[in-house]
Formats: sequence, C-alpha cells, structure tokens
Amino acid sequence: MSSHRSVLGVALLAVLLLVPAVSATYAGDRPLETAFHEEFSGGHLFTLGNSTYSGSLKPGDRYAVDFEIELPEGAAIRYQRLYVYWAWSKLDQKAIYPSVSITRTDTGELLNRTGRSVDSKGFVSKNDFFSGMDIFEMAALSPGKNSFTVVLENTAEDNRTFVVQGLALLAVYESPESPEVVCWVKEGADLLYSSYGITPPMATSRIEFEGTVERSDLSSAELLLVAPSGGYTRENIPEINRLFLNREGESSMPSFFESILSALFPGSNGREWVNIFDSDETRQVGIDRRDVLPYLRSENNFAAVRDEKDYLVLTNAVLWAEKR
Repeated sequence: MSSHRSVLGVALLAVLLLVPAVSATYAGDRPLETAFHEEFSGGHLFTLGNSTYSGSLKPGDRYAVDFEIELPEGAAIRYQRLYVYWAWSKLDQKAIYPSVSITRTDTGELLNRTGRSVDSKGFVSKNDFFSGMDIFEMAALSPGKNSFTVVLENTAEDNRTFVVQGLALLAVYESPESPEVVCWVKEGADLLYSSYGITPPMATSRIEFEGTVERSDLSSAELLLVAPSGGYTRENIPEINRLFLNREGESSMPSFFESILSALFPGSNGREWVNIFDSDETRQVGIDRRDVLPYLRSENNFAAVRDEKDYLVLTNAVLWAEKR
C-alpha cells in the first residue's frame, strides 16, 4: 500500500509542476490588497485634481495636474498616496513597463515610487500591452489649504510610450474634532473584460474587508471604487458592469419577491447595482461612491465588481464607516 501511495504522490507532484502559475488575464485574478486598515477619529479626501486623458506620451513628454485640497485645522495625515493610472505601455508593438518620474513643482520634491500593480489580457495577440497603477509618496499635506502641481515625465531612454488616464490623491487624516471611523484602503490593478472566452462571472474581482465592525454603532458607511476605463464605452450596451455588496452573484428570486424580502429585512441579502462607474472620453478614470450602510454585516463584508463588456481596471477601494 505504501508503494502505491508513493507512486501516486510522485504522479500528483508531476501534475502540479505542469500547472502554470496564476498569470495576468481578463478574469478577476488579481484581487486588491489591504494597504491601510485602522480605527481612529478623522476624515479622508480622494480627488483626481484636474487630470484628464493624456494621449500617447513619448520619452521626454510631460503631463501636469493641479490639486487643491483643504484639511481641517489640527488635522494630521495618517495615510497619503498619489496614484498614477496608466495604460498601453509599449515599445513599438512589444509590451513593456513605463518609465515614470513625478515632481511637485512648488517644493521641487521628486516623489518616491513605492508600488506598481500591473495586469494585461494575458494571451499572445495584437495589442497585448500592460495597464496598471503606480503609487507614489509625497510630503504630508498640512492643515488648511493645499494648492500645488505635480508634473509626470516619461523618462524612458528608449522609444517606449504610454498613456495616462489620470492621477489621484488620497489623504486619510486624523482630526480630534472628527467622528470615530473604521477605514479600509485597498489597492492594486485587476483588468476585467468579459470577452475572448472570459464570462462575466469570471470577469469579477472580489474585495474582502477583513475584520469586524459593530453594525449598530455606525451612523454612515460609504464605499469608494476607482476603475480606469470603467463606465465609458462607445458601444450601445445597456448593462456594462455590476457591483455586488455582500451578495453571492445575481439573485435567482423573482424581482417582485426580492423587493418584498428587502422591505421586510433590509440588507439581509446585500445589494446589487448596475452601471456604477462615472467617466467619459476626457475623464477616463471611473469613480463610484455610494451609501452602503444598510447592507453591511458585522463581519466578513465583501464587494465584487463584475465586467459585462465595459473593459475596466479595478485599482482602488475605500470603505469608510463612521460611528455614532
């Protein structure tokens, strides 16, 4: 018997060695990761400034974005990041990572890149280029008004090009005069597109909000989602994406009965929304903010973003729950 087990074990190991590692695809295979999760008294700001779609940036080309942000007196930054949303990074017709630098013009500060998340369609074909998000650190904002400009430059020494869909700044700050909150910040890049054999259920990215939160103690809860390319399409498709909150897929219950159940037991089966992201040809970073308080649980909260011919890169999620 032991010899049979040994042979079976060797065979199983051989099979496992033949299975390729998870790679980039149009499916939801690169879930966002937790970058910040704390309880404190404070607030947060997320803004794209005046950033818009850049068009192709050649080596030496620059792209400037203005930001105006006001923090309350006594505020102190707890978590702050500058995000760069880029796509179509290529050298001729070869996929390659972009070479990027960012400078804050009023201080001359050259920002330090602390992270890069990347995804692509994942199979050899025309236009299989990288899309992603770069993360930069910047000197902490001060209480009061902060007005400044950052300049991005393509610093490649070869002929690689890329496009910028936008920049964004997230500032999470502590403030003794603000409500007590529970905050989750998720970051990454998960390219979703229900095409080329990828079905909508496959093109779904799940976001887990780990830990517990006392539902009865909350006065409000907002979910912010960010998805470059999300919400903008030239095709006439009535339903291009979906958001599920604490709901495992689409309900099989007739809508009439589901409405009755929701009225009797609000939030008992989570919630589903259709066509969530707001963007256009100029501002190509899709944003969605919505009240999710009625649908939160005390633990194991999750959201799932599904593509249905939208083509989007899910990059950020912020769940912000304020206590009474």
